[in-house]
Amino acid sequence: MKQFWIDLCCVLLLICVMSLFFGDHQVSKTLFERQIDQFEEDVSSRKEIQSVITLQDTSDNRVGTMMETLSQWCVNIIEFIAKIFSDFISLFIS
Repeated sequence: MKQFWIDLCCVLLLICVMSLFFGDHQVSKTLFERQIDQFEEDVSSRKEIQSVITLQDTSDNRVGTMMETLSQWCVNIIEFIAKIFSDFISLFIS
């Protein structure tokens, strides 16, 4: 049973690390910085500025949604354990 919990924690840690490194945030940040650099070059060379509209999908990906759900479950479990522990302590104090 101990090995199962260790494996589960390792898998969850791996998922967290993957979501950090393969998240959409870094790609969006890079594209935004490139657009700013291009705009600055156009302004400095006095080119005509054209308005460019880029549409990006800002919705959460599946890994992000799964991690959000998993973290909410963990918060609920921790709250449940804390409530049981506080009730147990208050039983002995009373």
